[in-house]
Amino acid sequence: MQWSGTSTADKPEVRPFELADAANRPCPDELPTGDDPSGHGFGVQEVADDHPSLLSPNEAWVCQYDPFDAATTTSGGAVYEWRRSDQPTPVDSADLPHLRDALGGLHPADRSEGCNADLGPRWLVVYNHGGDLTGLVVDDYGCRDVRLTDNPHTTPPGADDQEGAVGGILDGGEAILDILGLSRQG
Repeated sequence: MQWSGTSTADKPEVRPFELADAANRPCPDELPTGDDPSGHGFGVQEVADDHPSLLSPNEAWVCQYDPFDAATTTSGGAVYEWRRSDQPTPVDSADLPHLRDALGGLHPADRSEGCNADLGPRWLVVYNHGGDLTGLVVDDYGCRDVRLTDNPHTTPPGADDQEGAVGGILDGGEAILDILGLSRQG
């Protein structure tokens, strides 16, 4: 059952075995790595072209990912990877309607204003719809960017060519963090 009144993206395909294929582990040990134009491990930097078309969550989990220095650039800068710091925490069923509303508010990022240059954790909100997993990686730093993944174990957050889960950066991360009581920033 798809829901989203504002989407311009392709409708998602339900892949009912993703949770089972991941041994019922909703969150990977490390976030998949993909396109990284900065070379520092932050991933996709382009703004999404479309609103996402997402499935409605039946259940959800949250996992915190902390940056760790995986390498050094030729100019001496850090290259980060993102490692899970704890076990998945189930989202309370009473919060699912609020999460669903926040998902409906995701939209292409507006970069007309600046963002803080701080660094903090990333949160992976993974939800299940009939065995199909969808992930939202929310930066708990900077502009609270959101990058989607149609399979958090294999698809890098924000990658192109995902059904329903558009590539690029979306706004709406602060609302998601607030609903789930996760934001470290005031």
